[in-house]
Amino acid sequence: MGLIKRVATFAKRVFPEKFLHNLDHRLESTKIVLAAEEYVGVTLLVTIIVGVTTGFVGMFLRLPIPLPIPIFALLAAFITFSVLTLAVPYYLAQRRAIELERELPDTLRQIASTLRAGVGIDAAMDDIAKSGYGVLSQEFDRVVREIRRGRTIESALLALARRSNSSLYTRAFHLIVEGIERGAALANVLDSVSTDAREVHAIQRERQVATTQQVLFLFVVALFAAPFIIGLTVAVGGIQIGVGPMAAAGLPPEMSTIAMVYIMIQALICSLAVGVIRYGRVLKGLTFAVPFMVVATIAFYVARLVVGMMTPV
Repeated sequence: MGLIKRVATFAKRVFPEKFLHNLDHRLESTKIVLAAEEYVGVTLLVTIIVGVTTGFVGMFLRLPIPLPIPIFALLAAFITFSVLTLAVPYYLAQRRAIELERELPDTLRQIASTLRAGVGIDAAMDDIAKSGYGVLSQEFDRVVREIRRGRTIESALLALARRSNSSLYTRAFHLIVEGIERGAALANVLDSVSTDAREVHAIQRERQVATTQQVLFLFVVALFAAPFIIGLTVAVGGIQIGVGPMAAAGLPPEMSTIAMVYIMIQALICSLAVGVIRYGRVLKGLTFAVPFMVVATIAFYVARLVVGMMTPV
């Protein structure tokens, strides 16, 4: 534990305050109960372990990589740090936001029904906290506890929307807070917001169905077909034909590195395209970037392995 604290202190001194603030906000939207500097400290330790392990494995097993072992180890460490500090918190926050959005319409309707029965808003939210809405019940339990400690309802609800990391929650709870401040019939406001949330969910489902064919096409071409064909081409082109002075040399070894870089760029572009087509957001596709690169790289090396097994020694 002392080592983690020392590394966390080092991270707090080295990394920009804005980076740690953004990461802290993202971690608040997940189930990771660590401060930003503590999380970065743990990530640095994991990154060092991955880099050292990759270097030793590359030296002793002689992996078929088109890069020097030290550079490959540094690249593996950089990818590990980037994934753990950027992709993992973003993915966990998005997965939690999806879970929260799924329960939102039913929760709002239940609160509206409770209010029409003559129960106050505090008791209605306490009822939600004790219901079986999973993560959303936990969030409302936190809201109820904050209100009992003196925080206003409006501030507690807006804080819930901020923690949710969901644009739907931000819009919904801003409308609810606006209704409370203007003295509108809160039950009617909740019903309207619940209906709006259901319509948003219906549009999202329709979009997923409409874009399934395009996404599958990208998967097959960019992650399997193209890397496999390029791997076959590079492997076959690298075979030396004949022996002696009349032998025809194959492709230079640098071609393998160029092909690998091209495949990784293509996988990155594919992930961004999936984000645009499926979710309408380019940055959403970054969560798929690393898995896509890994799959494309595996397909490339499988093709080279197939050619190597078919080529006589």
